[in-house]
Amino acid sequence: MTHKVTVSIVGLGQMGAALARAYIDAGHPVTVWNRTPGKAEPFQGQANVAATPEQACGASDLTIVSLSDYEASDQVLRTPLVAAAAKGRTLVQLTSGTPGDARSGAAWASSLGIDYLDGCILAYPSYIGGEQTAVFYSGPRDLYERHQSTLRVIGGATSHVGEPIGAAAALDCALLSSYYGATLAVLQGAAICASESFPLDAYFEKFQAITPLISITADMCKKMLSTGNFKGTDCTLDIHTNAIRHIVRLNRENSVDGRLPELALAYFERALQLGHGSDEIAAVFNALHGPARR
Repeated sequence: MTHKVTVSIVGLGQMGAALARAYIDAGHPVTVWNRTPGKAEPFQGQANVAATPEQACGASDLTIVSLSDYEASDQVLRTPLVAAAAKGRTLVQLTSGTPGDARSGAAWASSLGIDYLDGCILAYPSYIGGEQTAVFYSGPRDLYERHQSTLRVIGGATSHVGEPIGAAAALDCALLSSYYGATLAVLQGAAICASESFPLDAYFEKFQAITPLISITADMCKKMLSTGNFKGTDCTLDIHTNAIRHIVRLNRENSVDGRLPELALAYFERALQLGHGSDEIAAVFNALHGPARR
């Protein structure tokens, strides 16, 4: 019979509770702790309910932290009692934050002899445990590989994205920036349709027509950013910028909040000022990231 690694979950919000359920369902001995004891009550009889965070950290080989932010995490973890309990064990930080937060956490852990991985989950709590659920980790590769099979319980698409401890948080912020920007743009489009009484069902159905273009553009940007050469034959930045100007004008005419396209227009026009009018859309990168790279 394969030995099941003992796992502690610190924090039982929606995500932390989903993590705990996944490990319980997979047959791991689980200990849970939450600042508000009531959130641990549903796990009575299924998991060991710790009275303190130091009890949770000392009970298992692997402690996974899932709290609202790093401020809350620091308040819970950075105590002498937790430090003593966690020494020589592995702590996996799945609290959302920045690369700077991850570096601070890793420095704290290293100074106390605590093995430390930082990670991010790109999924809703209801998808925890799914084979396609993506979870990214950064930190020492050998430490990740030691716990990889246990970490895969919460997401089949688990991967190590870099030794620098801030790598997972950087990727998380970058991907979520794309996600939230794209979601807001989808809803902006719906607002435009509503302003013209265009059926929203038809809008969302036809939205699929533009998704291949997004993938094509992403591939083009990847290639051009790797070379710094933004020359191409598909569509110049001048043409793209004029299209955005039409969108901005329509929003104004129909009293739709136009701050999103206006922001896009500002960056595209900045790229034009940098001399990229005859380049491809990837050149807008230089309006977002430092000086022009021509």
